[in-house]
Amino acid sequence: MKKNILVTCFFTLTVILGFSQSLALYDSTAGQLVNNATIWKSGINSADGEIVQHLALINSSANDIPVMAKKTYISIVSGSSNLFCWGLCFGPDTFLSGDAITVAAGTTNWLDFSGHYLPAGVAGASTVRYTFFAERNPGDSVCVNVVYMAFPLGTEELNANVSSLSNAYPSPAKDQVNFNYSIPAGSRGNVIVRNVLGSSVREAALPSTNGKVSLQIADLKDGIYFTSLLVNGNLVLTRKMVVRN
Repeated sequence: MKKNILVTCFFTLTVILGFSQSLALYDSTAGQLVNNATIWKSGINSADGEIVQHLALINSSANDIPVMAKKTYISIVSGSSNLFCWGLCFGPDTFLSGDAITVAAGTTNWLDFSGHYLPAGVAGASTVRYTFFAERNPGDSVCVNVVYMAFPLGTEELNANVSSLSNAYPSPAKDQVNFNYSIPAGSRGNVIVRNVLGSSVREAALPSTNGKVSLQIADLKDGIYFTSLLVNGNLVLTRKMVVRN
């Protein structure tokens, strides 16, 4: 009888450990995401442009975890293409990362993942699911659905209602970093730079509805930062910025 109880307890513990979730995702705009969350990433459609989504992967366990990444198409606009990077960058026809990346116990990987959507001149919304799973325990996984929205370029609706913030340039940045921006007429715009802990390290008011904003960053430490565009006090877009002085 005692032997049966011990076997049952061991089996129950194995099941619990097998289905425990050690991984979580973080988006610089939405914060930490629940599993299978949906987030939206917008950009202006152009023939040679791309819309980029960065995600951080959290390992909340007490063990190092080698993690694989894969993408799944939910709905794709015909004529568009996309790729993802997990350490290395993989072409549009690759759906599973070639190698696992080890995320150390109790740490967050801020650098290795990005999803890239290329509208190729076609407006519309495509949804891609990204799944991250432990190489040795695929049941320990987390996923997010990213809706890439490519707006038509040059329409009155775009000029009136849609805000934009370019990727940082040069990249990596050293003494100064630049962004191109546009906000709706009559709006109040600001850009805020935050470090990976969420603390504000730079802030600037936008002097007009479109143009270029430049920030002096010579005193910032090397690393990853996030630059957010606020319109009338509301966060609209966030871009990743790499500083290397």
